[in-house]
Amino acid sequence: MTGRLKRRRDDHGVALVELAALTPFILFFALLVWQVIMIGLTSMYASHAAAEGARQAAVTPYDAEKIEERAKKRISAPWNHDDAFSIDSEDRNLNTYIQVEIKIPIVLPGFNSSWDIGAETKVVLEDTVEPIP
Repeated sequence: MTGRLKRRRDDHGVALVELAALTPFILFFALLVWQVIMIGLTSMYASHAAAEGARQAAVTPYDAEKIEERAKKRISAPWNHDDAFSIDSEDRNLNTYIQVEIKIPIVLPGFNSSWDIGAETKVVLEDTVEPIP
């Protein structure tokens, strides 16, 4: 047997062993990327819900149920459940702000972590103008 042929036989199956060794790292990286996507979606939903709540608060400033209902309509099902979603209004510096907090899901929506992402939007009240006679 020549040295070259012997080396080829010794390398048989090395690629399979390397793939088996790298598979957990590849899966971990994919899971990490997916979790970053879940965090991004949660942040986007919190921002949209706060903006929609502020729009509704401009129209019906004293109806908290309607504000919450309108804000929840802007986000998808697992994120808008009562155990994952909270909304509050805060008055400061002569302005009203709508604050939304949504719990970040762990890997799958519906399995919430203890961390949450919040967003805040200022309520802009339109000035009413009297019609000119």
